[in-house]
Order: sequence, then C-alpha cells, then structure tokens
Amino acid sequence: MNNMTIVGNLGQEPELRFTQAGKAVISFSVGTTHLKGADKQKETTWHECVAFGEEAENIAASFHKGSRVIVIGRLERTSYEKNGQKQHRTQIVVNEAALSVRYDPATSEKGERTPQTNTAPQYGDDAPF
Repeated sequence: MNNMTIVGNLGQEPELRFTQAGKAVISFSVGTTHLKGADKQKETTWHECVAFGEEAENIAASFHKGSRVIVIGRLERTSYEKNGQKQHRTQIVVNEAALSVRYDPATSEKGERTPQTNTAPQYGDDAPF
C-alpha cells in the first residue's frame, strides 16, 4: 500500500491553477522538521504536494503560507523532459488535507453555554419495552 501522512508547515502560498478542461489543480510544499545528528540540529525536509478538483479548491481557500497542515496521500514519482534532459519529480498526491490545530488553535467566539433541556420522550409503566 502506498499511503503516507505528513504534518508540517506550508513554505509558501499554495498555487492554484486550472486545466484546459476547467479542473482545479493546486501545488504546495510542506516542510517537516526533525532532529539530526548527535548535536540534535534541526533539519527541514520539503515535500511537494498536489491536489485536484474540489479538494484543490478547498485547500486554496483554507491553506496559507505558514499554516500547520496534515496531508494524507500517496507518493508518486513522475518523469518529464526539460531542455532535452530527463527530469524526475517526487510528490504527494493528496487524498485528504486539513489544518492542524495542535499548535495553532482555530479561533471561535466563546459564549455562555445554555443548559440543554431534556427532550427525550418520557415513558410510564406501560412502555413497550
């Protein structure tokens, strides 16, 4: 099974474009940081991601540079030619993506809670069960 999950931060604004057929395509990069070596130096790995269709449009509306995100998808390696030379690209094809609220909680207005009234039906001794 080719499935991976990454959690990291967007390095730049996602780039939304449309195919000639009108299908949305978005590209974005996610940086994941880990500690490396005996001196525990931080090292960032950048993951190129791509999403299509409605998912792409939702990402464009929600993700911004610096956003902490969770991306689930499959790893795909493609080949293409550029200036007569064969190039390779490895990217995550997104199945699902969301904002992470672990370190950057969503803002919402906290109001006073009103007690819920019990709306469950009341049964007497003649209940059918």
